[in-house]
Amino acid sequence: MSNNNATRRKYKKDFLKEVIVRIDFDTPLPIAIKGPAKNIYDTVKERFPITEEKKVMGKELLIGPDVTKERSIESKEWHYYGINREKHLTITPNMMVIEYNKYKYYEMLREDFLSVSDALFNAYPRLQVKRLGLRYIDNIDIPGGNPTEWDKYLKPELNTIFTIAENKETISRAFHVLEFNYGEDFLRFQFGMFNPDYPAPIKKKIYTLDYDMYVTKLLDKTDIGETLDHFHEKVNRFFEEIITGNLRKIMEPLDG
Repeated sequence: MSNNNATRRKYKKDFLKEVIVRIDFDTPLPIAIKGPAKNIYDTVKERFPITEEKKVMGKELLIGPDVTKERSIESKEWHYYGINREKHLTITPNMMVIEYNKYKYYEMLREDFLSVSDALFNAYPRLQVKRLGLRYIDNIDIPGGNPTEWDKYLKPELNTIFTIAENKETISRAFHVLEFNYGEDFLRFQFGMFNPDYPAPIKKKIYTLDYDMYVTKLLDKTDIGETLDHFHEKVNRFFEEIITGNLRKIMEPLDG
């Protein structure tokens, strides 16, 4: 882990709704029938003790010179959960993903993910990863006050769209997408008021910040941890740049 990790800011409270980390495989793993290798389960059960196997039905289109047919296909997914279902690991022939609905700190995610990905690389030496993604979704929920007034908590430039409305009380949704190309790395940043009561006008003061950082190139075992660290640092800096001191006070920085 890079030395920059020690300077990452942590808070007593946060507004994280979901955190997702995922790798997609270049070629499918040979697990469609028997499932992941035993040594993978030996690693997984320490962190994800609840196991479920699920069948997934899909469709396959067969196109021939004279006729086009559609047939049903069945595949399997292996699901593993934390003791309180606060985190969810999924392994399929094509990908591995961990989703957190209760997230404490990055170091835990890193240890969870690398322990499983290392086990996969050890069990399947020819494994290659074609995509790695890290996503943070914040729902900033601050009851009271004008629901579309956010300059006190977020960089004012994020909120200029609200000024277009002749009557802000008629706004039912205001959501934006910014995509960044950093060469090999990409960031899809979605932000605004999604409004859980849509299409009714916005009444609840909830603002979403959704950072989806990813890379699409072949990665080997040694690349995964370093890339995750880089993504986390990039997203963390972005988050700190767009929030204000008032929101930090609500979140209560642990480093003062």
